[in-house]
Amino acid sequence: MNELNAIEAEESVLASCISESDGSLYDELSDIITKDDFSSGKNSAIFSSIGKVINNNDEVNEVNVANQLRSNNMLDDVGGVIRIMTLMDSPCTPLAGRAAAKIVLGKSRARQLSRHYRMQLESLNENVDSTDVASKTEAEIRKIMDSSKESDNTLSTAACDLKKRLHSISDGTYVSKKISTGIPHLDDKLDEGGIAQGEVCVIAAPTSCGKSQLALNFVLRNSISSNIPSAIFSFEMPAEQLTKRMTQTCSAVNLKKYVDKTITPHESTLVDNAIDKIGEAPIYTVHHVRGIDDLRSKARSLKRKHDIKIIVVDYLQLIPFNPKMSKHEGISQASHGVKQMAMELDVAVILLAQINRTGAMRDSGLVLYDLKDSGDIENDADIALLMWPKGGDIDTCRTIDPNGVSYLEMDYNVAKNREGERDLKGRFKFINHIGRFQ
Repeated sequence: MNELNAIEAEESVLASCISESDGSLYDELSDIITKDDFSSGKNSAIFSSIGKVINNNDEVNEVNVANQLRSNNMLDDVGGVIRIMTLMDSPCTPLAGRAAAKIVLGKSRARQLSRHYRMQLESLNENVDSTDVASKTEAEIRKIMDSSKESDNTLSTAACDLKKRLHSISDGTYVSKKISTGIPHLDDKLDEGGIAQGEVCVIAAPTSCGKSQLALNFVLRNSISSNIPSAIFSFEMPAEQLTKRMTQTCSAVNLKKYVDKTITPHESTLVDNAIDKIGEAPIYTVHHVRGIDDLRSKARSLKRKHDIKIIVVDYLQLIPFNPKMSKHEGISQASHGVKQMAMELDVAVILLAQINRTGAMRDSGLVLYDLKDSGDIENDADIALLMWPKGGDIDTCRTIDPNGVSYLEMDYNVAKNREGERDLKGRFKFINHIGRFQ
């Protein structure tokens, strides 16, 4: 017998399913394996037919299973009624069936892994880039090993956690685990004052309105002030430029003063201190990926090594996709992948996105359908934060506060808020020469 097959275990699964006429054991085992996990096409067909018999509310017995196979013109292919009778006569128990199902699953995974490794070895022999092969291999292994549907489907854990949370809110002892944006008037509009682990917050704005800088503000306020590990996938700015921007924001000193030779000793000290803080903060950056699978692979690695809690993706439309896909399909695939990543790694994701030309030209503000390239961005987002210059013009929204500080007035709308109230508007004070949002 092929070492990657388990025909006896497969037959034990079928025999035990047929022996339980009410279909209860089939329902239990089909939560572990599917028809695709059988190495024998004949056994797969019988398992599938048992499921159809149950779905038709018929009793599981040799007659009904044989009739179902006959209606699909497969009875002779599996060995006829004699094969069904042979299975019926096989000694079996529910316990043996459960054990056999796990063997079938294990062999199925082994075959999938073997097939995948052969394909990737062929790719390497054809001079496909080894980084691409590594990314695909990691993603496929996780997919194969997570493929089992065996799980505790009850809500007991979630219900218990919710009960504890509500009681602690009621008695005043509750501490939210959500990631604060660090901007009070924005946190007030979000459920429990922030972005939850597993959620995706989309930030969309016209070009040069500060969406990247707003995301950096979130990271700085969490990673420097609270030592929360963060990762920034920046496809527009290299590490040096990111560090420069964060240094200006953290120190409140425009680094152009060094070029203009107007920097004061005090300001220079503030900059040095800011650089030291940034260097010590748990902030990790990635500046190149080959696609959404590679991005998820790198994120998993950062999660394992540094237990990151926040991921910034700057920005969605710059994630490479298969050139055989349309742009809409590629963006949709990336958007779905980002959401799956957030849930899989249990991290808060800040996803930056472009808007279309119509939205950028409208002075009355943005709406959700202004998100560029795919409506799936809106569907995958838990929070959608739309931002634009007051009055629609970046040049005329500039003003000066009573202290003589120049800033931009940026309107925003929490247009989607899955766990809270949506369509909540506010206004940022964007001190753009140092990159601070208030």
